[in-house]
Amino acid sequence: MSLAFQFHEKKSFMHSLDPVTKLIWMVCISILVFLYETAIPQLVLFTIVFSTALILARLSIRFVIRGIWIMLLFSIGFFILQVLLVPGETVLFTIGPINIYSESVDFALAITLRILTIFTTSLIFVATSDPRDIVNSLTQKLRVPYRYAYSIFVALRFVPTLEQEARVIEAAQTIRGVGKQKGLKNKAENMKRFTLPLLMGAVRRVRVTANTMEAKGYGAYRDRTYIRRVSYTSKGVMFGVVWCLTTVYLIVEKII
Repeated sequence: MSLAFQFHEKKSFMHSLDPVTKLIWMVCISILVFLYETAIPQLVLFTIVFSTALILARLSIRFVIRGIWIMLLFSIGFFILQVLLVPGETVLFTIGPINIYSESVDFALAITLRILTIFTTSLIFVATSDPRDIVNSLTQKLRVPYRYAYSIFVALRFVPTLEQEARVIEAAQTIRGVGKQKGLKNKAENMKRFTLPLLMGAVRRVRVTANTMEAKGYGAYRDRTYIRRVSYTSKGVMFGVVWCLTTVYLIVEKII
């Protein structure tokens, strides 16, 4: 089973774009989701991002749902709380003594879609961008010091590795007959038994990485040479310009 939050090499439009262009696209989406406060514009933005994942990035619906399912569960709970707690004026319907207002539903749906849009955008960026190209783009194009850019590379590498190690630990405990038990006390023991090996493995991996970097003299020089070069493409420039102009236009229209 493939992991969600890691790079998946494919041939698609989003895969062919350089990471800087996709960062610009993410910034535009982030600005737009905070520009509107009602549900309909948020639904339009989420539909655009979700369609981008399916069509331009060629990610399957199952892959996208698996990547955002935790945030989806959180968003559903958040939506229910907002509907119940946020006051309004127009009563939509009544559940016993509780009035559900149309303003509350609209506000809760807008916030929920905003969260899912940002999370889905991040999933597209991670799944379509090679971590090496991300680091090279930050250092070559944006002039970020390579020592800081490498921390992003490590994070993108370690997250799927930790996810894979978690599955290995869970499978090993299942084989040994240490299954998941019900009850609050047993759940705490399960969490302790699962978390400690994962943290120990992460600390060990970080120490090995740090020692390797120090042995190779990483960070000893101000600049470094690169084997991989990242360049802008005409379709990437066009994609970024279209999104920037669209964002500026919508901001001006919203202000006026």
